[in-house]
Order: sequence, then structure tokens, then C-alpha cells
Amino acid sequence: MDEPAVTIGKLAVPILLGQFLNVGLFGVLCIQVFVYFQAFPTDHLWLKCFVAWISLIEVVQTVLLLIDGVRVFGTGWGDLHQLGAVGMMWLSIPVLTSILSCFAQLFFTWRILILSKAVWMPAAIVTISIVQCVGGIWTGIKAYQAVGLKHIQKHLFVAASVWLGGAATADLLIAGSLIYYLHQSQTINVGLSSPMYVKVLRLIVETGLLCAVIATLDLILFLTFQDTNYHLVPAITLCKLYSNSLLVVLNSRAFVQRRRSNSTSNMNTFSLLDTPSMDARLRHMDIEEPRKSIRDPRFES
Repeated sequence: MDEPAVTIGKLAVPILLGQFLNVGLFGVLCIQVFVYFQAFPTDHLWLKCFVAWISLIEVVQTVLLLIDGVRVFGTGWGDLHQLGAVGMMWLSIPVLTSILSCFAQLFFTWRILILSKAVWMPAAIVTISIVQCVGGIWTGIKAYQAVGLKHIQKHLFVAASVWLGGAATADLLIAGSLIYYLHQSQTINVGLSSPMYVKVLRLIVETGLLCAVIATLDLILFLTFQDTNYHLVPAITLCKLYSNSLLVVLNSRAFVQRRRSNSTSNMNTFSLLDTPSMDARLRHMDIEEPRKSIRDPRFES
């Protein structure tokens, strides 16, 4: 009697925990999207559409995951067939996650190209990112064809390795490239002691490496623990981590903009976070600030 209970726990608990984390991270994402559209109304239309597209993917994924949650823990409660069924997870996890991660990685690769003025590293990241996206779609197709979740690792070994291994590799290359080029730019311009430089660099490392660590953890759990759903905990949350990381970097421009209103020496160093509309606002501040000081009553005697 104990063996079926243990098996059910290994299948059901990871799905439930993943659902909780997914909904929580979706709430965080909604706040970040609201902050973005409130703080940067003059951003280019393409960037606003990009954020809206990311948000739409997340809404679709959240709805699909909730449908599976209701199926397993609601209408299909107590049905072992429903517990072990793939449901809509073939689409919500590998397909949508790989597509969204590809968009996020291509965005950061574009900023790396602007920072580095070199093609070879961005080209390598783009190639790996597209490969992992294809691997995620391949994983979704094979998962759709699988009998159930319990033995799914045997059918998806190669496809999932390409997807998750490629995603982790691309994330590591992005984080390493940004650290290198920002460090190089900071050394040339203002030295290594700038608090703003340290804060932005820490943000990049934390967001980039977090996604790489979760993707690697997902791959390890998927390949190591056969006939369980342990891997679904990081797999369900991975998509939300990519979108939240992207919005964190975009919204961090508000902090950079406040700090740079007092110091204009870091213009090139933080081109990772800039958009043309933001640069125009900063140049406007640079011109207007001296005029305000001239009109200060303390200097009109």
C-alpha cells in the first residue's frame, strides 16, 4: 500500500508546487509590466510591442498550466490516468518556454552587439539560442506523442538535453559577455569603483545566471530521477524567470536614469540598458541642468 502512495506523491507534489510558484511569479510579472508602461511611456513602439508579446506568451502559458492544474487536482482528482497524463504541458512548458527564452536571449544578444561592436560572440549566442528553441519545440512534439508523464524521460532524453542544455549555455554566454564588455567599458571610462557600475553588473549576473542555474537543474532532475515529476518544478517556473529577468533589466533603467541625472560620465558604459528615447531624455537633462543652476536665486545677487 505504501508504494502507490509514494509514486503518487512523486507525481502530484511537483505539479502542485510548480503551480504555486508559477502563479506567484506571474503576479510579480504583472507588477513589472505595469511599472514598465508607467515608467517608460516614450519608449519605441517596437520595445513596447516586445514587452506586450512577452506578456501575452506568459498569459497563455499560465492559463494552460491552470487548465492542467484543474484537471489533475479538480475534475480528475483521484484518477491516476489524469495524474499521469501529459495534458497541455507539452505546449505550456517546452514549446512556450523555449520560444520566450529565445526572444529574451536575442534581446540581450542585440545589446551585446551594440556594446562589443563585434559579431562573433553574438552570432554564437544567436545560433545556440535558435538551436535550444528548436529543441524545445521538438521536446513538445515528442511529449505530445508520449503515453504519459511517468516514463516520459525515456522518450525525451535527446530532445530535452538539446533544449535545456542549449538554454543554459546561451544564458552563461550572455552573462559572461555582458560582464566582460561592461567591465572593459567601465575600465576605459571611469574605473571600477562606480557604485552604479557595481549595481548594474550584479543585476546582470544575478538574472542571467539564475536562468542558467534553473535550466541546468531542470536538466539534471529530468535525466537523474526517472519515473518522477521532480523536474516539473523548475520546468514550470523557467518561463516566468526569463520574462521577469528581462523586465527587471528594462525597469532598472529608472534607477540608472536617476543616478545619471547627477553624473553624465557613464553614458557608454550603460548602453546595455539604454533605448534611443532614454538617451534623448538624458541629453535633455544634461542641457537643462546648468540652466537651472544659473537661475538659482543664490547666484543672482
